[in-house]
Amino acid sequence: MASSGLLAEICRGSSDDLDDFIEILEEVGSWLWRRGIHQWEPGSNRAQRVLLERHVESGCLIAARRGARLVGGAIITPQPTEEWALLPSPGAIYLHKLAVSRVASGQALGRKILDHCELVARRDGATRMRLDCWDGNAALRSYYRSAGYLKLDAVESHGYLVRLFEKRLSPVPSDS
Repeated sequence: MASSGLLAEICRGSSDDLDDFIEILEEVGSWLWRRGIHQWEPGSNRAQRVLLERHVESGCLIAARRGARLVGGAIITPQPTEEWALLPSPGAIYLHKLAVSRVASGQALGRKILDHCELVARRDGATRMRLDCWDGNAALRSYYRSAGYLKLDAVESHGYLVRLFEKRLSPVPSDS
């Protein structure tokens, strides 16, 4: 049985979460680079602060907390990135920057955040969730496939290949 210390509350984040979210992204990026997985180069998420701040201010941050501590999160937005330019979809929502602090890793929190993002997207009327990841990260590609995401094309972005993934979302049942 999990102790209550392992449970996390997942909800919309606020501007108060921005600095902690960026620190989690940087922590995960450094950890990946130490393992030879060259995505999220250390410092690259801090350099995106203005963009991340816009997403957070627009209500796009999904935050996972244990008590007052932010331990993970993700960005969901209806705005596609350039990687999706050739595959437009008016009913899609896009997931970015899914990350879990190392202190909370190995406890399926990433999957819980992903599931919550899908629920929010469905409630907002989205018919599909889209995401991309560095094509060189086989474990991450496998993770998204195991979560029901269909592997689409790989496209070049900023000098490396990213793999596109998509999952069709079922409508939220009405409470009638």
